[in-house]
Amino acid sequence: MTLAKRPLGSTGIDVSCLGLGTVKFGRNQEVKYPTGFSLPVDRAIESLLDVARESGINLLDTAPAYGSSEQRIGRLLRDRDQWVICTKVGEEFTTGKSFFDFGA
Repeated sequence: MTLAKRPLGSTGIDVSCLGLGTVKFGRNQEVKYPTGFSLPVDRAIESLLDVARESGINLLDTAPAYGSSEQRIGRLLRDRDQWVICTKVGEEFTTGKSFFDFGA
């Protein structure tokens, strides 16, 4: 199975139409669940990234509000030049609570 890809503007990069969200790589509370959960071990994340890549996914969605997700991706991701990593701004998550700041 080959996933459809689309050009990312005029960059010459093709991005998969389906991306992999990474909130559960690094944030285990206040994510639409009434109680926390254990974060996956590094090997489980590596396996998931391998399956995503083998399935044709090259788009990762992350954010600073996803706890340690960005740090873990940076440490574990191989073949970084084959991925498109999207991040977001505005939400911060500290001391178990979200707050929003969209100011400059």
